[in-house]
Amino acid sequence: MQRFKSILLCVLFISPFFFGADPLIALETQEKVKTESAPVQFTLDEIVVSASKVEEAIRVVPKHVTVISGDEIRESTGKSIIDLLAKEAGINVRGNSGTDKHAVVDLRGMGDTAASNVIVMVDGIRLNAPDQSGPSISSVPVEQIERIEIIRGAGSVVYGSGAVGGVINIITRPPGGKRSASLYSSYGSYDTVDARAAYDDKIRNLDVALSAGYYDSDGYRDNGFLEARDFGAKTRYDFNDRITFELSGTYYEDEYGLPGPVRREDIDSGTRRVLTNRPDDSGDTSEIRGGAGVAIDLDRWGTLMMKRGYRFRDNHYVIGFSPLIPRGDQEDEIEEDTRSLDLNYTKDYTLFGHAQMIQLGMDHFETEYIREEMPNGPRKNSETDSIGFFINNHWSLTESLLLNAGARHNKYQGRFRTDERKFFGTEPLWVNGGTTRQEWDNSAYALGITYSLNDETSIFASYSTSFRIPNVDEFAESEAGLRPQEGDHLEIGGRKNFGNLMAVTLALFDIRIEDEIYYSDINRNFEDKTIRQGMEADIKIYPTEHVGLWGNYTYTDARFDSKDTIVPLVPEHRAAAGIRWQPIGNLGIDFSGTYSGSRYDGNDVENNRYEKLEDYVVFDAKATYDYANLTVFMGVNNIFNELYSTTAYSEQYYPMPERNVFGGFRWTFL
Repeated sequence: MQRFKSILLCVLFISPFFFGADPLIALETQEKVKTESAPVQFTLDEIVVSASKVEEAIRVVPKHVTVISGDEIRESTGKSIIDLLAKEAGINVRGNSGTDKHAVVDLRGMGDTAASNVIVMVDGIRLNAPDQSGPSISSVPVEQIERIEIIRGAGSVVYGSGAVGGVINIITRPPGGKRSASLYSSYGSYDTVDARAAYDDKIRNLDVALSAGYYDSDGYRDNGFLEARDFGAKTRYDFNDRITFELSGTYYEDEYGLPGPVRREDIDSGTRRVLTNRPDDSGDTSEIRGGAGVAIDLDRWGTLMMKRGYRFRDNHYVIGFSPLIPRGDQEDEIEEDTRSLDLNYTKDYTLFGHAQMIQLGMDHFETEYIREEMPNGPRKNSETDSIGFFINNHWSLTESLLLNAGARHNKYQGRFRTDERKFFGTEPLWVNGGTTRQEWDNSAYALGITYSLNDETSIFASYSTSFRIPNVDEFAESEAGLRPQEGDHLEIGGRKNFGNLMAVTLALFDIRIEDEIYYSDINRNFEDKTIRQGMEADIKIYPTEHVGLWGNYTYTDARFDSKDTIVPLVPEHRAAAGIRWQPIGNLGIDFSGTYSGSRYDGNDVENNRYEKLEDYVVFDAKATYDYANLTVFMGVNNIFNELYSTTAYSEQYYPMPERNVFGGFRWTFL
């Protein structure tokens, strides 16, 4: 607790910004004339988030949440979702190829298990796979994103298993409601081509949005290529004033190289770090994702939303290619078929003269999963079924005091079978193995409070629990008695706006997880409790209508309780800052820098076996010019050519790209 006390001292130092006299009153008065015409208006009611699967003002959410708007996405120096998220407080991203493919988003220091402890949603459908491969972030094109919501901390009451470090909620562009078309194209280093086309139309009560894209890059490293294609469609039909139907679908396919790691002695060499000793390892993926939903306004009886989702994934890959064996005989294959049903009922009502809300929800997930390991490996068969019921209440005790309370009960069933390949004569056949069954009942609770001191200042606190059920491949290779992990989460913080000039958010968190699931030589539960404590601070400043500044800092102390060692792959300090400058009306210049502290090797649980990954600072810049319906842009990432890595296991490193450039255009017509 000594470390957490030191964080509390920071709160005492900063608390005058939230509770005392405003130290910027004089500055705010001096800048009043300048900021009255500023394009940004900070209000706690302005941004809505879907932390509870229903849109709500940010002031009622007792958590640290961030919304990245469509404009911020287009202006950002980042080229991908991973680039965007890497600049946000509380987020540590890791990659092994320099692209979104196989990248991992870590919220609040989950470390090596972040792929299973952070949920990524797109339009209400989970991107997380039922195995340990993590969410397929590369299947979501940045150009199609309307906004990204980052909800930090436990979300198991609403989202169920796996919402431990937080939830990343990606909302793609809705049907526009009028006829329009757009073209996007960019070209950059490593012979990287990114092209997209989109078309929107409205036919009576039917809104339609179509999009298609192509991406091709040789990649930063040898055999680091990625080629991808996608097509998406979204429709919305207003049956009448009270009933709306939605239908969406996405097809995505890619081919990619798997360059593997490089040795520690090569990581600081600009020529050797790009090489690979796995020139023939590669894979391909096809994914179909879609959803159908209906929203019914029941007038004074509330609102009912129902959504049916599906996700089919087919993945082939070769790791450790041997020229002595035909490629088809050493290609592993994964087939996943996941179906989901989501029901949400909400009702707003008035009690004691104040607005209240009750939410009832149910979600159901079914997954069939098969993994064949070649040439002589087993075949893993899994069928899982999970159903959860939850209740969530928002009570306005006074005009300034809001209380949130929720609870979930979840029932899980899993059936697992390992088949072996046997030869009958010269013909190989699969022989079914015995079936293992697992059943668990899990519960989660949340209690939060938000107090508004005035229209520009609010404080919040929350306590919640989380759980994570083992993935299908964790069951496939686990010691006896593998069980779900459970966590307790405490968070306190505040939000403060200074008119149009500045907005500040500060949050402290304490996470304690029992039986955390991890992999060493086999999947098992940690005997030691893991504790994660830290602080996140966000700031945005608009001193004039032509200049915007932003910055954030994250301190994370993630360690094993009794051993007092640090959780691998979690940096203690992270910070990011940037500036947006419009020297003339149509020209915007963005510059940003990201710092990440050192971290322990992914296989160094004892903190004494391998060298730590070094800290790094990366700077990016981008210029954007708008003329009528045409936007032209160009940028440079990693301006000062920092040689760095975000991931290493047993001193086998995965280098990130050096300096690279890009440029392109966006044209909207019709």
